[in-house]
Amino acid sequence: MADVFMIGSIGVGIANVLLALVLLIVYGGVYARAKASFTAALMVFAAAFLAHNALIVYSYTTMMAVIPDAIAPYMLGVGALEAGGLGAMLYTATR
Repeated sequence: MADVFMIGSIGVGIANVLLALVLLIVYGGVYARAKASFTAALMVFAAAFLAHNALIVYSYTTMMAVIPDAIAPYMLGVGALEAGGLGAMLYTATR
């Protein structure tokens, strides 16, 4: 059962990479028009989330066998909550 949670965590991690990438693109467009330092900081924030989630996907795929089964559901939950937060940020950035 833990493998299902780990595969789910990898899927959510990939979704988070895509959300962070789209967020970075949106913030880049805003920065190109406004040149505001706050928007530049948001781009750094989105880039950090992109790098974090890319590392998450890589580490989960390469170390799935050594991650304890008991922690897998929590890792999926954390990824899902992060996806919700990135989705909310993307929603507000495009409205």
